[in-house]
This record gives sequence, structure tokens and C-alpha cells, in this order.
Amino acid sequence: MNWCALEESLREIICQGSIQSVFQPIVDIRKQLVLGYEALSRGPSDSPLYSAGVLFETAERAGLQQELERLCRNRAAQRFKALSVDGYLFVNISPQVLEPPVFDLDKLDRLMSELDVEATKVVLELSERYPATDMGQTLKALAMLKERGFKVAIDDLGAGYSGLKLWSEVKPDYVKIDRHFIRDIDTDLVKREFVASVVNLANGMGCQLVAEGVETESEYKTIHELGIPFCQGFYFGKPKVHPVATNLNRSRPSMENKISLGKVGALATYIPPVSPLTPLGDVAKRFSDAVHVSSIPVVDDEKPVGMISKWSLMELFSLPFGRALHEKKAVKHYMTQTPIVVPWGEDLSIVSRMLTDEEDLYIRQHFIITKESKYHGIGSTRDVLKRITDMKIRSARYANPLTLLPGNVPINEKLREMEESRERYSLAYFDIDNFKPLNDVLGYSIGDQVIQLLANILRAHLHDQNSFIGHVGGDDFLVVFHGVNDLTETCHKIQQSFSQKVKSFYPSAMANAGYMDAFDRNGEPQKFPLSTLSVGVVQQDIPEGESSLDISTLAARAKKRAKLLQAKFCVMKVSDNAKDAHLSRDGLMRGLERAL
Repeated sequence: MNWCALEESLREIICQGSIQSVFQPIVDIRKQLVLGYEALSRGPSDSPLYSAGVLFETAERAGLQQELERLCRNRAAQRFKALSVDGYLFVNISPQVLEPPVFDLDKLDRLMSELDVEATKVVLELSERYPATDMGQTLKALAMLKERGFKVAIDDLGAGYSGLKLWSEVKPDYVKIDRHFIRDIDTDLVKREFVASVVNLANGMGCQLVAEGVETESEYKTIHELGIPFCQGFYFGKPKVHPVATNLNRSRPSMENKISLGKVGALATYIPPVSPLTPLGDVAKRFSDAVHVSSIPVVDDEKPVGMISKWSLMELFSLPFGRALHEKKAVKHYMTQTPIVVPWGEDLSIVSRMLTDEEDLYIRQHFIITKESKYHGIGSTRDVLKRITDMKIRSARYANPLTLLPGNVPINEKLREMEESRERYSLAYFDIDNFKPLNDVLGYSIGDQVIQLLANILRAHLHDQNSFIGHVGGDDFLVVFHGVNDLTETCHKIQQSFSQKVKSFYPSAMANAGYMDAFDRNGEPQKFPLSTLSVGVVQQDIPEGESSLDISTLAARAKKRAKLLQAKFCVMKVSDNAKDAHLSRDGLMRGLERAL
């Protein structure tokens, strides 16, 4: 590469100001909204300096990094203002720019004033790829910038020199996890554990996380499951002159694929509502007469339209002449007009996420429960969290320790719940082929990793399938699908993903040969193919009034049949006249023991 020619081209670009700004959306995946846009710089489209990597590497070689950064920030701010979009402007800044003699707060103030961009709308991204030569001065400069309203982010966490030390010293508003740790996080256990530890740190240090480089739906769902609130990557939009956020307003992935935490209707308490025209004075008397009531729903024609809190009313009446000025006015002018409203049958896991996502303290204390869209009662955040805590403690007690998926007891309870609800469902039995020779030859540690691989593949592929995943034990997994659907495509994708990824656990010679030498159950030497996945599916269809079916035994039978087929896939359909549908049911595990 002719660096002299590139440097000359760079000097010309800086002189002419021919830098183009493109923007990539950063989205809030809890609210499915755009948080802001990161400004990225490009050289002229017909120049070898078009790429940001070549552009900034050339600037670093030529000692022109500060001049280039200044031009890029200027262009980004001008373009952002011209776009007139909502959200924050994220701009990159190197630590050297914050050190004297380059850093001049007065110059920065003048620049921001000229560009008419409010400091409170700007997030300065400090990359950890480049070390600060004077950390004391950098921290001092950042403190001064924060005082003027700027927010600060650490970019590329995990990719550079300073890591957690920079995080602890800077105390940023946002931390962006480097794309290396996000790529394939849905199946890479090491990356998943690293990011989970970063989430715990962020919660403890009070800052927000942004996952960079999210490119697939599976990565997005895993990020959502780990509790990271913000994402950036091609899945949500590529860097463009006119940025467009994609894949918003889609169905959110379930955070609780492990086990249902119960229905919110069980926590409903009926509080007599008031109408929108009820005077505030009458509402205050209701609160005074019922000291245990701290929120009252506002209902019009049986439909909830708002909520009034005791504490917000007391706050209003505590103002000078507050009661005299407001007690005769209708509650509709003071109620919360966007209360949290959930249907009676909603799962507690979904409700808890809605409550914790809500920032308004008064709104999240209580919520309204409806039945057939009509007011049914109210629930409290305290009761939801207590019930979830109790259920999770119980679930953890019976979870499989290797995968943390629900074990035998919750699996049995889930099937009983499905039978009692008379809801149609399908049951899929997943089993790893040739797992014993793999475990014998490669060791139990590799065997455990292969089991965890399958667990993560099931999680990744079944996020949006309205399913329950259980780990019976060893290499056996059961999945309950609500409804009776054609699962062929879903199961084949899981099989293909497993067959592809499991090869990495074998030594290269075995993987290339496609088999391993091991002993069979009779102690005889034999060549075993690499592990694959067998799936047996039973589609359940119970006529009204029919006795319960030992569907788990049928699923195990279907799995055994699948092992004999080339496709390793078998579907059995239960009907009211199927002879082996009518099996005595003494519990899930007894049926499994007979079938295995």
C-alpha cells in the first residue's frame, strides 16, 4: 500500500472538508424504539480512503488524527442537525483529544453553539482500543464535559488495552460491548458467560449496556435474554446517510422460556373504580376511608382509562391552596392516562418485564387487570415480584444443574397443566445419537459441553415458538409446543445446527474421517459415526371428555423410531381412536423409564 500517496490524499480531504457522515441506529429493545444514532465517517466514495479503517489508520501514520477527528465531529453534528431525528448523537473521540494542549473547553463550547446541537443530546464514545497517556487529565476533561450535559460511553469493551480499569475510572453512562463477543453468542458458551458477567457488573455500577454488531435474530434474542437493553448492528440497520431502523415492532422474544411463572389473574384484587368525571375530593375521601388502598382505577363503560395514585393526589393537595383549587375538578385531568393494563391470562414473567421497563414510579406500583377487555381488578408490583421470587426459587431447586433448564418435576407439572387446560399441544423428544462413544472417548467434560451446546441451540431456535424446554437428564430433552403445528422445518433446523456445530468438539482427524473408534455396549470395538440428533414428535389431540394420555411415552417411542430412520425424525399423531393413545398415566418419569 502506497502510504505516501494515501497521506497526500488525506491532507487534501481534510483541506477540502470532503468527509461524509453516515449514521447507524442504536435501539432500545425493551421499548422497541430508537435510542440514538452513532455517527460514522467515510472518505470520498471514489477514494481509497473511503473505508473508515484505512482513513483513520492513514491519519494515525501521518500524525493527522486530531485534525481528522475534528473534521468528522464537525460534519457529524451538522448532518445530525439537518436530519432532525429524535434521540442521542453518539460520536467517537480519542483520549488524546481530551489532553492538553488539544483539549480546550471554550473552543468546544463555541463549536457546539455554532452547530446548534445541545450538549444533552450528545454521547461521547471513548474507545478503549487507544490508551490514554494522561488518565488524570482525561478524567478531568470528562468531568467538565459531563457538567455541561454531555454523556459518556466506553466503546469496544473487551477489545483494547484498559478494559475494566477504564470503566471503573470513567464511570460512563453507557458501555458498548465489542462485536467480537456478540458474534455467535447464541451458541458460544464462553462468549455468553463473558457477556453475562458484564451485565452483572453494569447492574452493580449503574450504567447501561449496548451490544454492538448484532446481525442475526438469534443473537438479538440471546442479548434480550441476558437483559441488555440496547443493541446496534446490521439486524437493526446499516450505517446510512439517511438512517432507517429495521426489525422494530416485531414480537418480542420471551424472556422466560424455562418455565411459566403463573398467570397474573391469580393476583387480582377488586378495587371499586371511579369514573373519569368523579371529583378529586371524592377520590380523596375514598382513599381516606380505605387506608389499605393506594391506587384506584378509572373506568369508563367497564373499560379502564386511567389510574389515580394516593401519593400523587396527596402531593397535589399538599401544595399551597392545593385542595381548594383542585378538589372539585374531575379525576380525568389528573389520572395517569397510560396505566399498565394486562389481560387476566398474561404470564407473570411478561408482566414483571413491563413493570421494570416503566420509569414512572407511580405507574409501576400498581397495574390494571382485565378479563375479556373489561376491568377485573388491580395487581401490585410487590405481589408480582414476590410470586416470581418464590416460583424461581422453586424452579431452581428442580432445574438440571448442567443446563439450568427445568428438570423432571417441572416437566411433569407442565404436562399436567397442559392436560388440565384441555389445550392441544405437541411434544418433541430430542436425543443425541452416539453420545456414549463420544463421552467415552473424548471424556465427560466434552460430553457436558455437547449437552450444553444442544441446550443453547434449543433456546436459540425456540425463542419465538411459544414452547417449554425441559432437560430430562443426560442427553435427553423434551419440548412442549402449544398448539398442534407442523414442526418438521423447526426440528430439521435444530438438527442441522447441531450436526454442524458438534464437529468442532472432535479432533480434526475424527471430524474429517466422519467416525470414531470406540467400544459398543458389549465391549466390542466398532466404528461410530459422529453424533447427530434424533427427534421424535407426538401431536396430541384430545377430544372433549377423553382421559389423559401418557404422551411422554409416545414421544419416547417416536424418538426410538427416529433413530432407525435416515432422517432421524419421526412424527406420531395421537387421535381418539388410536389404540396406543389410551395408556395408563402414573407420571411422566415412569413412562420415560419404560420407553428408554
